Amino acid sequence: MGTTLGDDIWGIRMNWQHFRTFLWLRWRLRVNQNKRAGSASVWIQRFFLACGIAAAVVMFVIFLLLGLFVLERQSPAILMLVWDGLVAAFLFVWLIELLVELQRSEILSMDKFLHLPVSLNGAFLINYAGSILSPVAVVALSAMIGLSIGLTVSRGPSMLVLFPLVATFFMAVTSITYQFRGWLASLMMNKRRRRTIISIATIVFVLIVNLPNLLTQQWRGGGNIAARAEMEKEISRLDQLLAAGRIDKDEHRRQVLGVRGKYRFGGRLAGLQPDEIQQTATMVNTVVPLGWLPYGASTAAEGRVLPSLLGAFGLVLIGGASLARSYRTTLRLYTGQFGSRKPRTTALSVPARPTTASAGLLEKRLPWLSEQASAIALACFRSLTRAPEAKLLLLSPMILVVIGSMFMRNNSDPPELLRPLMAFAGIGMILATLLQLAGNQFGFDRSGFRTYVLAPARRRDILLGKNLALAPLVLGLAAAVVVAVQVIYPMRADHFLAALTQTVPMYLLFCLLGNFLSMLAPVPVAPGSLKPSKPKGMAILIHLGFLFLFPLALSPTLIPLGIEFVLSWAGWSTWFPAYLVFILLESAAVICVYPLVVDWQGELLQRREQQILEVVTSKIE
Repeated sequence: MGTTLGDDIWGIRMNWQHFRTFLWLRWRLRVNQNKRAGSASVWIQRFFLACGIAAAVVMFVIFLLLGLFVLERQSPAILMLVWDGLVAAFLFVWLIELLVELQRSEILSMDKFLHLPVSLNGAFLINYAGSILSPVAVVALSAMIGLSIGLTVSRGPSMLVLFPLVATFFMAVTSITYQFRGWLASLMMNKRRRRTIISIATIVFVLIVNLPNLLTQQWRGGGNIAARAEMEKEISRLDQLLAAGRIDKDEHRRQVLGVRGKYRFGGRLAGLQPDEIQQTATMVNTVVPLGWLPYGASTAAEGRVLPSLLGAFGLVLIGGASLARSYRTTLRLYTGQFGSRKPRTTALSVPARPTTASAGLLEKRLPWLSEQASAIALACFRSLTRAPEAKLLLLSPMILVVIGSMFMRNNSDPPELLRPLMAFAGIGMILATLLQLAGNQFGFDRSGFRTYVLAPARRRDILLGKNLALAPLVLGLAAAVVVAVQVIYPMRADHFLAALTQTVPMYLLFCLLGNFLSMLAPVPVAPGSLKPSKPKGMAILIHLGFLFLFPLALSPTLIPLGIEFVLSWAGWSTWFPAYLVFILLESAAVICVYPLVVDWQGELLQRREQQILEVVTSKIE
């Protein structure tokens, strides 16, 4: 091995001949992957690449014009706040992208080079560069460069220090992210800790991403009782003026809307002065390294370049230390120095008694189902509760229910018929987050799909069992959404029962859509991951098409609510529970049609099972 753990902290010692060889190898691998993927996949990649380049160019032009004409004469404090907004937007989207793929994805696997007399620094830097070449980073970097150029032209050469600040800011953020992914990879060497780490990391990142919104909601609303009392006093005064005839109804409505808007969007923020906001932002940007870029922009606008240079130097130190740490962690990971500690034994230790895994769940028999369908449903349910990637997918709707209930405001009063529609929207979002799982159920089976191909079970039973395996989780989350809406925005009793009943046809239609997608466009997925492994171009197109088809597939379940809205609007019925009656009839109709469609889908699965087997069992590189 051409390098050791005793390399200097910067890890800059590199054999440039080896580095060029690594670059050629990466290019050759990319060419071979495109050849295997097919022309359709290549054209889709080119299309998305063109869209990303177009977005980067548009953002560059917008922020260039912003720096040239809008911020030319603004104060340094306004300039700092603009950069704060740009940095915050980038970090927000960057955290979401990191949440989607927590594990580090290596372009060149280092374990393939450890036995060769080459320097691994080049491969490490290529992997690092590949991890930061994302659409989010490219678009954000284009916007920051455009703004830096515009400010340099409009405000003078002192703004040139923005360019090293932007470069070092991106280096610090991406190197810390890369180090964090490497640390996760080292921890996940222990398979027992793998599931817990994925779950905890997901929850933490979701809470971090939503923390600004949660704080804003708390800051604006709930606890400001005094502001709400003042609002009620002003509205009461306007009511008295209307009753006395001093203002007309239009003027009363306009002023009431103005009062509500002032207290709704002002709240506690209305009491903050611009000087206080500026002082708080300056203090935070001075202390927090991620704020050194906005603070450097404001000091450069004042003609002081030393703080900007010091900030750039500090960001270089942070980024370099993170890369050095990540490099050493990578070498330890690939040389087997993680997870190799043997458990300690003592003379007094008592051997554990052998235990056998309880098979009680898998031995049960679900009523009204064949033996094969019942066994498949229970086995798939057990797999969902154990597989780390399934847990990660199921965490998203759970967190969505909690976060969504936090954002609902008790002081608003939506119309009566809008509340069941809010429940429908919440259930639809839950189903949309699980479409990745239900629409690629054979891809997550991987080599286990051979069991279904060789099993003497009817193919309709396979689909039925897989649909039933998701039912407890999906219907439980859907019921939680309806209950949350009922607690925050109470519905009529018949509307509440109808909203609960509506989850049944929505789920069955969702299952039929997922069955079609799983059979028509299966995608191989690496074990323990959520990222598809080299999907074909046609599969990508089919998944995008089904994503747009998803709302249309669920829209028929809104027909009963629409009937009640029409009857109420026409004044024909004020007592007849049309929503509940018609949703019960629709649920019965969907329950009757569902087995017929599953029978036909079973025949389609039998015709396509060999193609599906070839795709889902393909080698994951």
